[in-house]
Amino acid sequence: MAWVDDQIYAAGGEHIPSTWNAFARQTGVTAVLHLAPNRALPFHGSPPQVFLWLDVADETEVDIDERRLAACFLLDCLAEGRRVLLHSSLGRHRTRWAYVAYCISAGRSVGVALRQAAERPWLSPYHTDTAAWEEFAEAIHLDLVDGSLAPRRGGKL
Repeated sequence: MAWVDDQIYAAGGEHIPSTWNAFARQTGVTAVLHLAPNRALPFHGSPPQVFLWLDVADETEVDIDERRLAACFLLDCLAEGRRVLLHSSLGRHRTRWAYVAYCISAGRSVGVALRQAAERPWLSPYHTDTAAWEEFAEAIHLDLVDGSLAPRRGGKL
């Protein structure tokens, strides 16, 4: 478990879902992007105020639309002033792609986003498809140019 950005926390496994109320109270996290194959883990106690589950086990399963969805979810939550948990039932490192999608959508270059995803608290090195991230960055740029992706309140995109 670790803070990876000012308002973004990453974790994996079953501990946080099983102790959700205590974790949320201690950290102020109110939104969860949860990655789990086949079904979401139950978050015990009062549910997160905002929750997005993606049926994803590994970054290699993610396409450009899922990257966009994760990025928009994070940007919207942060624009609302929420603290967000990136959670994978299979381990924290499997949430890294969602963080990279957010970084690129927030205006960071692909190179900067990938470097940040290879630094602490993430596990290094970060093996990823750089070309897929370049394609994603271009798609985000085109969305902004044609107006199909509206700027978020208080955030960049």
